[in-house]
Amino acid sequence: MQRDESSGVVIALLLVVVALAAMAEVVAGRPATVAPEAPRMSSAAMLLRVGDEARARGDVPAARRAYMAGLFRARGERSLPDVVRAAEGFAALGDTAVVEQALAMAAPLAAGGDENLRARLAALQDRLEPAAALPSF
Repeated sequence: MQRDESSGVVIALLLVVVALAAMAEVVAGRPATVAPEAPRMSSAAMLLRVGDEARARGDVPAARRAYMAGLFRARGERSLPDVVRAAEGFAALGDTAVVEQALAMAAPLAAGGDENLRARLAALQDRLEPAAALPSF
């Protein structure tokens, strides 16, 4: 019988401690305002950064994979800046076919873009047009 009483006392003491801790938290309160979080980088932007780093160290296959994943993630996130950045990455790699596809993906998003983004899109388009105008032999 004594064992049951002593374990009951221990459980009661634990419950009292938990209740006191909960009341202390309520009495102490929480801050009325929460500090704003630092802006988080989108997953597309992270992939594009990986592509930039791979291109900088000369790892073209890794850069292409990261840019491709970033391009499709940016399209899914409807992020015109990231679609443009991916297109610029592919342009730096010399992959004009993917730049054309990226420009096609950017077209529906460009209506809401700012002037700077539209200028970057126009510059990419201008880079593609002279290549298409050259005669093929």
